[in-house]
Amino acid sequence: MIVCDLDGTLLNSAGRLSPRSRQALRAVRRAGWPVLFCTARPVRDTRAVVVAVDAAMVAVCGNGSITYDFGRHRIVDQRPIPYAGLSDALRALRTGHPALRLGAERGLDLLLEDDFALAAALCRTARRVPRLDPDHGFGKVIAQLDGDARDYWPAVAAALPAGLECTVSGPEFCEIGLRGVTKAVAVHRIAERAGITAADVVAFGDMPNDLPLLAWAGTGIAVGNAHPDVLRAADLVTAANDDDGVALVLEHLLAKGVLP
Repeated sequence: MIVCDLDGTLLNSAGRLSPRSRQALRAVRRAGWPVLFCTARPVRDTRAVVVAVDAAMVAVCGNGSITYDFGRHRIVDQRPIPYAGLSDALRALRTGHPALRLGAERGLDLLLEDDFALAAALCRTARRVPRLDPDHGFGKVIAQLDGDARDYWPAVAAALPAGLECTVSGPEFCEIGLRGVTKAVAVHRIAERAGITAADVVAFGDMPNDLPLLAWAGTGIAVGNAHPDVLRAADLVTAANDDDGVALVLEHLLAKGVLP
């Protein structure tokens, strides 16, 4: 099985799927290997990439907090943050970081506080609220301070109560979820149901939130533009996302006859 992160990995810096990458993914699927997108994106922002390859795909979204079947238009699996744990977390975060801006994913919806800075292209369907209050059903909370999230996420993580953890997948914000809810765990559940072992999984990623997935997969591959921690941990390093690094590997596997 091919498992691929989207932003910074499969998609180029403009957030687009190149024709070469689209062709390589379709060729792999025709060869008989399942392809699974595994992203920090919410469901609604994953849909366009899925449709470009196969509208009936299943994808792991929200860093593993929700798995969605786009063909059947239904949630396959969901791991929300317990209400009590979230209430404690928001209180601790606001106490430690008064300038913090928050957002949250609830099912297929995105809530953002009014002062949360996010490009319009990334939040076309977001609902703005004056203040994010604890709620039932939040799969992931996103937290924003001034600066680059890749630098400040450890400070946010340090303010969290037990049971929650923080990771980062880009410069705009860091992501808070239930401890143990990761891309790797979600992919493992899908693979197990399909009778696929970790040894038969090739996974691609670029950021620290991809580390558990790359460690679990039989072959974990980093794109050339990946975070230094990911480059060190990966089994292999391919070209950067802007140079179709994922497509290069898939084309090589097809040419060598590694894929069935």
